[in-house]
Amino acid sequence: MAIKVEGKPAKALWKLLRDDAFASLRDDFTARVAQCSLSMSQGKLIRELGTPQSQRELARRLHYDPSNITALADSLEARGLIERRADASDRRFRLLALTPEGERLRASLEALLAQPPQFLERLTPAEQKQLLQLLAKLFETDRRQAR
Repeated sequence: MAIKVEGKPAKALWKLLRDDAFASLRDDFTARVAQCSLSMSQGKLIRELGTPQSQRELARRLHYDPSNITALADSLEARGLIERRADASDRRFRLLALTPEGERLRASLEALLAQPPQFLERLTPAEQKQLLQLLAKLFETDRRQAR
């Protein structure tokens, strides 16, 4: 696929990353969580529950409205994947935690997500290595600036 670059290549690169890459990654993630019988939002919540967390913290981390977290938690709790626990430090608050079944599902989901998407096979191993180096360089700068 040839991309026509008029003007600054950074603008074309940004459009490709913002529109095409993001859409491909979102679609791939959605398909993989669907293999675990989860919606995209449920999959994100399950992934965040490596340790018990408050609904407020989950809403902040996922950029969801707290009422959305409540609805997601209700649906996952009904399936036996999460449970609400009293917070040991303040019993007025409830934490969401994975059940053993939820832990197994989370592990299965992480195994699915660890597999590279099919579209990466369009690149040779040498091209994959080059792209990895370029992206690592690009995003390492962003991580340093965020510190």
